[in-house]
Amino acid sequence: MSRTIITGIDIRPDRVVCLIAHELEIVNQGTFLQLIGHGIAEFPIECTDPFEYPEEELEKYIRQSIDKAEIESNVSVKDAYISIYNHNDSIYIDQEIELDNEVVTNKMTNSFFKQREFKSLYSDGKEPLHSFPISHRINNLKSVSDPIGMRVNNLRTRWHIIISDSDRLNKLRDIFENLQVSVRQFIASAYTSSISTLSEEESSHGSSVIDIGKNYTFISYIFDNNLIAFQKIPIGTLHISKDISHVMNIELHEADALRKKLNMSNEENLDDQFEIDSLKVFNSRCEELVELIQKVTRHSKYFYLVDKNIIITGKGSKSAKLINKIKNQLGSKKVRLGVAQKFNGLKTIISNPSLSSSFGLLTYAADHDLQVDENHDQSNQKKSFFSYIYNFFASI
Repeated sequence: MSRTIITGIDIRPDRVVCLIAHELEIVNQGTFLQLIGHGIAEFPIECTDPFEYPEEELEKYIRQSIDKAEIESNVSVKDAYISIYNHNDSIYIDQEIELDNEVVTNKMTNSFFKQREFKSLYSDGKEPLHSFPISHRINNLKSVSDPIGMRVNNLRTRWHIIISDSDRLNKLRDIFENLQVSVRQFIASAYTSSISTLSEEESSHGSSVIDIGKNYTFISYIFDNNLIAFQKIPIGTLHISKDISHVMNIELHEADALRKKLNMSNEENLDDQFEIDSLKVFNSRCEELVELIQKVTRHSKYFYLVDKNIIITGKGSKSAKLINKIKNQLGSKKVRLGVAQKFNGLKTIISNPSLSSSFGLLTYAADHDLQVDENHDQSNQKKSFFSYIYNFFASI
């Protein structure tokens, strides 16, 4: 039996979450993750973008979450996988390979990373985080799921590239260097929310993950085990709280506390007319969000591939009323809450859908090629995602 420690640090507008897990490989049983430590540092309700804080202020919140997780797990965090919540964009690039009835190999498809189109992404303040080969067409005719091993004359692969803001990545690199924590990789939250909650069948056959956050709602489309697209709606739970605050003339923190109560309430179990009037504001804002979700998904060219399964995650997934409205609006679609799968540990943490992106970091670390190795702890060199990905591309 082997034992590996994995740490994920999820930085979102509402909080920083640090999770520490064992990766255990047991003969004849496979791999599973045991949660051994968690730490949460909450941002003030007024916070809309933690990256607007001075570097030392953001570092303080990250440090708090790490300290709590280290105390609970009795483990010192040396490296971590870090989420990037916002300021991520999608780019699609087609790779053309001309062959002479040759067998397609991984080396051929990976040659994409040496092409000018990919290298040019490291410019203008942007860096690529992820690259997904989302479709393959052979001989200009037939679409296939996986061309490796096939004899073809022509191969066209469409790549979905997620790029992020270099300034924010560099700010995090500086913070984690100060904390003496090596960044193993930066990962887009729109991706991590899906990989922790989907079954193998859902990931393969197609699913949509709706992550209702504090400031934004992200819709991720997963098909054939790849993130083929994601979209962003500029409404989250904070907008509902702000509307309650404005209309009912109360402080924002009071409105947010009331919103949490209204998540599970009907008129008959509210205390007074003030709360009943607040519920009307709450319902109106929820209906607006659900209508926007339906509009965005309906106009997406990918939704028809992934509309069989709808998974709800994020801060807003705690609202039973919001979930019911989504179910009613989407009709006969299979809608469920998304919770972390293949984890052992405290059920109240693992089964919390608002932590799905945090657990996704651990899932990614365990499943991805760039996972922790036994010799990593022996090196004091600080390596960012760019270091790992550069060496990976250089070896192709």
